[in-house]
Amino acid sequence: MNRHSGTKKLPMNLPNRITLSRIVLVPALLALMMAEGAWCRVAAAAVFAIAATTDFVDGQLARRRKEVTDFGKFMDPIADKMLALLPLIVLCWQRADVSVVAVLIMVAREIIISGFRLVAVGRGSVIAAGRSGKAKTLVQLSAVLLLILRLPYAYYAAWLAAALSAYSGLEILVKNRDILEEAA
Repeated sequence: MNRHSGTKKLPMNLPNRITLSRIVLVPALLALMMAEGAWCRVAAAAVFAIAATTDFVDGQLARRRKEVTDFGKFMDPIADKMLALLPLIVLCWQRADVSVVAVLIMVAREIIISGFRLVAVGRGSVIAAGRSGKAKTLVQLSAVLLLILRLPYAYYAAWLAAALSAYSGLEILVKNRDILEEAA
């Protein structure tokens, strides 16, 4: 029984298991990224591609099956940030062809918007991802894949992801400035 509502606790649903699999894949991905050899980069790219695919599958599956849960709402964004940002930090550490400034812009955006969303929830509002945020995620994940594989134009893809991160973050703040004003 759930101690708060008196209802039975249901087993973890498939979308939440998919979200958890993304979290579990991140340490394997990072280990492969830090290992030596070209085969490790290819294996890391494969793990990353699988994990990135789960990012698109779990939410759609949860909505289609009407299995959206508080656990999923909480853990999915955490899994997303782990998948997108931790490899970027490793790539900076490895001195891959990525700008530290671009990575810092992406990290700062995620911290600011995550905090802002917490403030919004505290005020009874939910800020859903918009088109620019979804485009940011797609470009960011693509840039990480290009960087892992050390492919041409990865540097520019990372800067495009940074620009979209800044834009989508500003868009959220501007569209929801009433929440900012109330919180101040």
